[in-house]
Amino acid sequence: MEQQETQQKNVFEPIEKAKLAMRLVGNPDFEQELDEYVRGKNYDEASVNLFKQQIGIQQRLQKEGGRLVSTGGQIVSMVFGALAKGLQEAAARNSQQ
Repeated sequence: MEQQETQQKNVFEPIEKAKLAMRLVGNPDFEQELDEYVRGKNYDEASVNLFKQQIGIQQRLQKEGGRLVSTGGQIVSMVFGALAKGLQEAAARNSQQ
């Protein structure tokens, strides 16, 4: 009877994952860096791929969040500009009467 060795694959520990995420989120080449990190450490491929997806999503959220903040700032600026212009026009009409 042959015995088969079952080798348990490693998964990311929460602390390890958080530290890696902090380092990888700002890196556009995060997949390559993560591949180098897990090379030879017997990590479960599915958990590594899931983590790559999570980092990619986080990067897109940050990028889109930045755009939203910028757009929101432009909208606020336009609203205040319109309010200021309206107040000036109202003051000019009142002074003419």
